[in-house]
Amino acid sequence: MRVLEVCQEFPNRYYPQLGTFIKQSIDSIANQKVDITVVSPKPLVLPFSAFPYHNFSKLPRIEHTEKYDLHYPRYVYAVPKKYFYPITGISYAHFVSRYAIKNIKPKPDLIHAHFSYPDGFGMIGLAKKWNIPLVISALGTIERKVAYEGSYTSRQIIKAMNFADKVLSVSEDLKLHIVNLGINENNVIVVPNGVDTEKFKPAGKENARKLLNLPLDKNIILFVGALRSIKGVDYLIEAAKNFVDSNTELYLVGRDDGLKKSLKKMAQDFKITDFIKFIGPVNHEDIPLWVSASDILVLPSLSEGRPNVVLEALACEVPVVATDVGGIPELIINGETGYLVPAKNPLELSEKVNKLLGDENQREKMGKFGRKSIIQRGLTWEAHAKKTVDIYSKLL
Repeated sequence: MRVLEVCQEFPNRYYPQLGTFIKQSIDSIANQKVDITVVSPKPLVLPFSAFPYHNFSKLPRIEHTEKYDLHYPRYVYAVPKKYFYPITGISYAHFVSRYAIKNIKPKPDLIHAHFSYPDGFGMIGLAKKWNIPLVISALGTIERKVAYEGSYTSRQIIKAMNFADKVLSVSEDLKLHIVNLGINENNVIVVPNGVDTEKFKPAGKENARKLLNLPLDKNIILFVGALRSIKGVDYLIEAAKNFVDSNTELYLVGRDDGLKKSLKKMAQDFKITDFIKFIGPVNHEDIPLWVSASDILVLPSLSEGRPNVVLEALACEVPVVATDVGGIPELIINGETGYLVPAKNPLELSEKVNKLLGDENQREKMGKFGRKSIIQRGLTWEAHAKKTVDIYSKLL
């Protein structure tokens, strides 16, 4: 079975934090003895440091890895995104399809696009030309929010999912949103992401903190994710004024998507600057250490699919306080592996964080049960891959 895996977001040598969970998914599929080629299209960018993602210009057209060949075709990404995002899908379809026809040989048996837009939309024409099935992964915000905006981009997203032979939803909640868009329910299958329980396991709090040069005598609250509005980080900073102090610090690990400056200003206004640490992006290989070093993971998102960071925290025996949105309630057992709170509610978020800070035994109990529940429910990458490959096989 030859499969073309297409994903705009995929880790590379310059931006290793991009799409790490997609790489884990594809690696797990490759481990099932599937002959995979990966295409990770990249926008044409000017090679100057003043421009975002300028290092894309340094990527080769193709890299050979142990498990698969990895291609980086270029396409025109029109900006500003606010006005020209619909053109991105059209450009993607033209340039990436032309590249694939010329360079991907022999022809694959199936295409799997790992986002509905622009990847899924961009692969419609190629799937038609090659007369092979198209599978699209639906991961959250695109299908839950953008697809409902009534814009031209929304229509492109819906067109892609209607065309796809199967749409893989990461959660039951997201499946409901997709079906509500008019997608045939029989074509939408829930395939949860997984976690590598050998990589994500307790590393020992003291040991992890020493390796990361973190304080041994403080409580550490951890957020992992991009600093963007949809992640609710502004509400987290507001909540932090009620739980950070000389004994408790909040660490934010992840790339800045334009909010860092305003978040720092909020922390300054609340007089908690000394207790908020902006770490920036880190290699995914270091995330198990960061999670193990923390006392609580917080995820204040306004919208989510099925966030892997929750699985990773539970696998490391760290309790989670997260918003009751998207597929998060399918991961957290409220009151047993962590707490669910309403979105946009900094007061309740801080209350639950403080509740756990005040009870070390409860944190330990929740953490141990969290890892146990992950293993018992089979939320692993191996299970994810087997279900995905079974879908491939049935389509072929």
